[in-house]
Amino acid sequence: MQLTKEQRFSIVSSLLFLIGFAGLLLIFGFSSPFPPPEEEGILINFGDMETGSGQIEPRPAAQPEIIESVPKETTPPPKPVESQDNTEEIMNQDFEEAAALAEKKRIEKKKQEDLKKQKEAEELERIRQEELERQRLEEAERQRQLEQQRIVQERAKSAFTGKNPAGDNTGEGDAGGQGNQGNPEGDIDSKNRVGGTTGGNGISFSLLGRSSQSLPKPEYLSQSEGKVVVEVTVDQNGNVLKAKAGAKGTTTSDKVLQQAAEKAALKATFDVNKDAPPQQVGTITYHFVLQ
Repeated sequence: MQLTKEQRFSIVSSLLFLIGFAGLLLIFGFSSPFPPPEEEGILINFGDMETGSGQIEPRPAAQPEIIESVPKETTPPPKPVESQDNTEEIMNQDFEEAAALAEKKRIEKKKQEDLKKQKEAEELERIRQEELERQRLEEAERQRQLEQQRIVQERAKSAFTGKNPAGDNTGEGDAGGQGNQGNPEGDIDSKNRVGGTTGGNGISFSLLGRSSQSLPKPEYLSQSEGKVVVEVTVDQNGNVLKAKAGAKGTTTSDKVLQQAAEKAALKATFDVNKDAPPQQVGTITYHFVLQ
């Protein structure tokens, strides 16, 4: 069935009208006003029964107002925010502490080195002082020996002139004359007054209160000469227990002569004396002369 142009126009127009009307209903007809309108009616007197009398309206008891306490929100303190300045400050503090520790170690090391140097200097000074003391003692010993030699020489001169060191003209001997019997080159402690400069056979001894029984001559082959004084230790039976060459008065350092003198001294014998010390110390002097 074919619709005419007028029919089609009528249908479209009707549809558009219906659609527009429906839209208006949707917009204005189905929406409730806001706020909603108050309900209208007749207020009635408050009461609790229909039968009542009087002119005073009782009031209902006032209800206590309930106030709900709402807890306040506690705001947590803001977290500290590390800024770049704080980071730099911490870094600077660490660097300063490391630098201070390094400086402290350097100072401690320097103190230890200074202490070590001080100890070394003190040790060197102690060694130097000990060396000076040793030299002083050696010089004192040398002066003492020189003084003893001077005294011996003065005694020899006094004996040669018939005077003792005290300055008087007394002497010692058994020849019956004046002066000091003996020889200027002899031993001042020797009791032998006859013979050569060291006794009749070139040997003399000094042993207080004892006399010699045998004084063998040394056996030697040497082109040296001089005087060797041997310190001997003698027992009560007159035997020589020990002999040591080079005692005071020795004028030669020839080892051959000193060894020969020691061997001869060990063979020497003296008289028996039970009143003498168990080990009496004396000397035997050997005068070696080139033949």
